[in-house]
Amino acid sequence: MNLAFISQPTSPNALRAISALLTAVAKEKPNVGYIASQPDPNREYFAQTQQLYQSLNAQMSVYLELESGFNHEAFNALLNCDVIHLSGGDTQRFLRSVKQRELNTVLKSFVEDGGAIVGVSAGAMLLTPSIASAALCGDMITDEEAALRAISLVNFQFVPHVTEEQLNQIHFKQQLRELKSPCYLCSDNDAVLQMGKELVLYGTPTLYKNPAK
Repeated sequence: MNLAFISQPTSPNALRAISALLTAVAKEKPNVGYIASQPDPNREYFAQTQQLYQSLNAQMSVYLELESGFNHEAFNALLNCDVIHLSGGDTQRFLRSVKQRELNTVLKSFVEDGGAIVGVSAGAMLLTPSIASAALCGDMITDEEAALRAISLVNFQFVPHVTEEQLNQIHFKQQLRELKSPCYLCSDNDAVLQMGKELVLYGTPTLYKNPAK
């Protein structure tokens, strides 16, 4: 199972983590598919991500939107990619769309069959047991706890964009204590890479384990 949990994809350690994952794919020029967290009419973020992967000697030619612009041909092409990139955005909206399209089981099967996934911010949280951690990085979470259950490819949760200032805030610490699973806190220059059974940390991610659980 090859998964990258990224906070900010253009940061040095994020690029190192993505590059290591692409190397593990063991292809001269891996093919990457992109799933948008929400409509990107001008494909602005897609184009930026294309350039990022091009700089890492990979190609990104598949764009999949999950809402009104859903395209079955793009979906089929996505499943033939070596790597799937889950974009950042509104985490709750992204998870709802993934479930509506029944992609949670599709993505699990993709990984089990040897595919790799790069999750950025919201996309990374989708790979964990729950997106409840999205509240810690400013997302508005309104769904009930059961609806926040995510794809659960790992046994930890993920909080991107964490700052030193937040770590000292009482409210932030209170929110952390409400999480049901251990959680990796990542600054914009941190990344977590699951390579098979090995977990590789880039930068200085902090693992938080609730002492009450």
